[in-house]
Amino acid sequence: MLWLDLGNTRLKYWLTDDVGQIVAHHAKQHLQAPAELLMGLTDRFERYAPDFIGISSVLGEELNLKVAETLGRLNIPFDFVHVDAAHPLMHSNYDANQLGCDRWLQMLGAVDKKKRQCVVGCGTAVTIDLIDHAQHLGGYIFPSIYLQRESLFSGTKQITISNGAFDSITQGTTTQDAVHHGILLSIVGAINEITHRHPNFELIMTGGDAEIIAQHVNRPVRLRDDLMLNGLARYFDNSQNKLVG
Repeated sequence: MLWLDLGNTRLKYWLTDDVGQIVAHHAKQHLQAPAELLMGLTDRFERYAPDFIGISSVLGEELNLKVAETLGRLNIPFDFVHVDAAHPLMHSNYDANQLGCDRWLQMLGAVDKKKRQCVVGCGTAVTIDLIDHAQHLGGYIFPSIYLQRESLFSGTKQITISNGAFDSITQGTTTQDAVHHGILLSIVGAINEITHRHPNFELIMTGGDAEIIAQHVNRPVRLRDDLMLNGLARYFDNSQNKLVG
């Protein structure tokens, strides 16, 4: 199986064998031209000769049509994920038309009907979702630490872009540190507040900034870097009866 994740800024893919083990993977910025990037990868995908291509995309119908046209030249069966609020693995109180498939697949990759879970995705946006025994209760969306920094720099005249680090939530003694520590604190504080209100929920974090944020959260965190892949496999295993491990 070949799994594609077309995010806001990156294209990621995984090739898995018959038991679900990853045998190849890659991630690359697509610069809002995913079809063109895929065109350059089609020879590689053809060599892989997968039985099926499963696709998660947040890029919208117009770009998805271009992606479908590109993949159609491979003569390999493929399909896109469609959010299903009544999915057998997890029901959702959220409006399915407004729930991004990447966010939904992260939850689908983590969901356990025996548990209460808080799933935090740390990507281009920070998403926090609450799941009670496979019932998605809803959640929150925040700009990422980098989007917050860009917004602050573009909206003020006295603060300029710097090379500061998101490495602490202690008070800063320079403007550079105050900005970076303050932004990180805003995300960490939100997670701490939500988990304080839901103390019996397992806290799971995933995404590129998960390690940066998790080390400052005041309760145990389970880091997962496989949620998107696991969610894709679970989705197509249920929707098309394809065994992927």
